[in-house]
Amino acid sequence: MATEIQARRLKMLIEQYVEVRKKRHDVVSLSQAERAILSVLRDCPVSGRELDDMIAASALAHGLGVAFDTTA
Repeated sequence: MATEIQARRLKMLIEQYVEVRKKRHDVVSLSQAERAILSVLRDCPVSGRELDDMIAASALAHGLGVAFDTTA
């Protein structure tokens, strides 16, 4: 149950981050998004690669480009 709640919270945080970014930018930096999200959700339920994939998918769904600038 706790993991399910964390997963939902993670999805919400990603969506919020992308929504805010799209107002002023047309590209989402994966490294910046990852840092911002992990600063709020310290016990992330997914690995770095999965997190990057989720952020990229959300950005693309919102019509934004993705900067693949992480070291993962």
